[in-house]
Amino acid sequence: MIEEKVKELLNEKEWTFADLQDMNAVVKGMVEVLYDELSAKEKLDMIWESETTEVLSYNTLDDELIPMPFGVMFQGLVKDKLTASVIEIVKKALMNANVNFNTEEDKNEVPKRSVGRKPSKKRPTNEKTNSKE
Repeated sequence: MIEEKVKELLNEKEWTFADLQDMNAVVKGMVEVLYDELSAKEKLDMIWESETTEVLSYNTLDDELIPMPFGVMFQGLVKDKLTASVIEIVKKALMNANVNFNTEEDKNEVPKRSVGRKPSKKRPTNEKTNSKE
C-alpha cells in the first residue's frame, strides 16, 4: 500500500531538478501525507515488531532524561519507518527515471509575436496600395 501511494505521489506532479535537490523536503512531505492516510491499526502494525529501547526523551535544557508520552513516541516511530520506506521507494524510482533538462526550445510553443498582438496602426490590414509606394 505504501509503495503504491509513494509512486502515486511521485507521479502526481512534474518534478523539477530544484525540487529533487531537497530530498528531505520531498520525503517529509510524502511522510506527512502517508501518515495522515494510514489508519491507527496500520500505524501500529508498522511498528509492532520494532525494537523500542528508548522510552525516555533527552531534555537538552535540563540535561536529563524525561518520560516521553507514548503518542509522541508512536508518531515518531511510525514516521521513522515511513521515512525509511519512502526513501527506498523514491531511490528506486529515480534510478529508472528519465530526466529532461529542457535545454531545447519547446517545438509546440507559439512564438510571442504570432498571436495576441494588436494590429499596427500605421498600416491597415486591408491595405490596397503597394508597400513600395
